[in-house]
Amino acid sequence: MKKKIALTSLYTLAFATLSFGEIYEYPYLYKDPRVLGMGGANIAVGGSSTAVFYNPAGLSNLNPSAGFEVDLLGLNISTNQNSIDFISDLMDAFDTGDLNHDGDDGDDQLRAVNDVLKKYRGKNLHFDASDYSAVARKFSKFSFSIGFLAGISMNGKTHQGFGSEGILELDYNSTAGVIAGISYDFLDGDLSVGIDGKYFYRNTLYHNFSSRELVEHQDDLDTYITDDLAKDGTAASFDFGAIYRLEHLSLPLVSILKPSVGFSLQNIGDLDFQDAGKIPMTANVGFSINPKLPFIHNFLLAADYIDITEQFNDSSKMKRIRFGGEAQIYDGRFANLTLRAGLYEGYATAGLDIRLGLFRIALSTYGEEVGASSGQDEDRRYVLSAFLTW
Repeated sequence: MKKKIALTSLYTLAFATLSFGEIYEYPYLYKDPRVLGMGGANIAVGGSSTAVFYNPAGLSNLNPSAGFEVDLLGLNISTNQNSIDFISDLMDAFDTGDLNHDGDDGDDQLRAVNDVLKKYRGKNLHFDASDYSAVARKFSKFSFSIGFLAGISMNGKTHQGFGSEGILELDYNSTAGVIAGISYDFLDGDLSVGIDGKYFYRNTLYHNFSSRELVEHQDDLDTYITDDLAKDGTAASFDFGAIYRLEHLSLPLVSILKPSVGFSLQNIGDLDFQDAGKIPMTANVGFSINPKLPFIHNFLLAADYIDITEQFNDSSKMKRIRFGGEAQIYDGRFANLTLRAGLYEGYATAGLDIRLGLFRIALSTYGEEVGASSGQDEDRRYVLSAFLTW
């Protein structure tokens, strides 16, 4: 039992993946499943409390007639099939030799673990679970949101060789903290400017495990990680953003398409957790259109380009592009249905969002590029989200 508890601790003690070694996922605090479904584009969109993670000016697009919007238990769980199969096989490998009393249990387990790691060599392992609870409201010109975020996330990959660098590369973080933002409308609502502040605690690990190391610490793996390997720290930062709506300009099709442009500066001065790593400051731009279409309650298309100054650890252009849209097929007093699709880092995304009374369920899938450039190493992920909202 201790072995399985230790292995589970290794797999789930995590949040907000960092980018080191061979795993090149961009660091983040939170990925809104709604935004993921439409390709990750949100700089010029907003409209919910999670706008603070993309562009605080997007709070201005909250529905003013909705009053206070409360999201509780906004639980998101994300994984891939590789991770599920890997944990099952590794648990079986740790059980190898338990009934053998000839003194060779450790060698049997070592061979079994090596076989499992060889099977999954080069495959991406991913798990993410988070909760974002928030309250937000739009007044005539002023909007605000305040929320609490906590969660775990892990990326792992087995190496090709069995050398000194180790055989299992693992990046994980656990993060918890608060984020609050405000937005104000100028120029009769054509221009919205927003700012938010955040404070977070993070516990993180980046380590290359050897197979012998996993076997030797199978009974105390949780304490070995927390006491000997993990780092922690706190960080505070601000975000700034603006959205300008072009629909009142005297240009062809502008009044029909209702275009908007957005800009955000995230993690001003870097969100620096000291020994636990940092999320760099990034400048981002976005564009969206919101035309009226027959038989569709609300339709929008959006495109973003993030990290203009390339503060992340690569120079891939395609990894920084997000594009997608959503169509609200039905919007009633007690229920609605929204479909989403897009391209995220060059990979297709899709999403389904259903609200029934106080409950909202969302399903999303997207491809995360964990290689240095788009098209190199796709990690197809699936997200299940459940919300209690009113």
